[in-house]
Amino acid sequence: MIPLWAQIAGTAAAIASITSSSTQTTRMLKSRTAAGISPSTWILLTISSVAWFGYGVSVRSPQQIIANGSWVVLIVPLTWFMLHDRPRRTRILAEVGIALSLVIVIALGKVNENIPGWIGIPASLLVSAPQIRYSLRHGRGPGISVVAWAFLAASSYLWFTYGIGSRELPVIANSGIAAVLGTIVVVALLVRPAPIEGSNVETASDADFVSGGINDVEIPLSPRRV
Repeated sequence: MIPLWAQIAGTAAAIASITSSSTQTTRMLKSRTAAGISPSTWILLTISSVAWFGYGVSVRSPQQIIANGSWVVLIVPLTWFMLHDRPRRTRILAEVGIALSLVIVIALGKVNENIPGWIGIPASLLVSAPQIRYSLRHGRGPGISVVAWAFLAASSYLWFTYGIGSRELPVIANSGIAAVLGTIVVVALLVRPAPIEGSNVETASDADFVSGGINDVEIPLSPRRV
């Protein structure tokens, strides 16, 4: 029997997860791009979302089914935008692949309910690392939402609380570390401003500015920068 406080934490975690995924989805649909999201994070997020949704189904947890289901929904447009430069057929095949992997993971959960969780743990733990590196190097892209990552970090702390109450080791191991790494992602996004739209300032050299390789860049008149 899961304690009431753990059930409340799980419900709050589900709400935070849904808010996170819906916020990120809205951001991408408005900006019509996934720029700012690390390609490696996208792949790991896909694996994590599918695996943990399968885990929720295998242990029959409404909170985890709803929360991770919202992320499964998110990876559909995310995959489409991440493959924007690929042929339509490739993007459709990628979506079909996600659907097939979901079926496989749920089937594995029927064999042993912990298999999907153990598949999801390494993906969940690694998902933040490439995003941290990407954000520090390139800044915030227009397709990534700081608010979404903040809610995702908050949901991890709540899932950790839920895992302790439900005594689900995969949830405890995953969410505990994911909470810390998710917080680091939020900090990285906040300390690195968004790059100037339409320019490649992040990778520009002094020669690029002199030769005119960088366009439409406003440089404030400040004695400190002369």
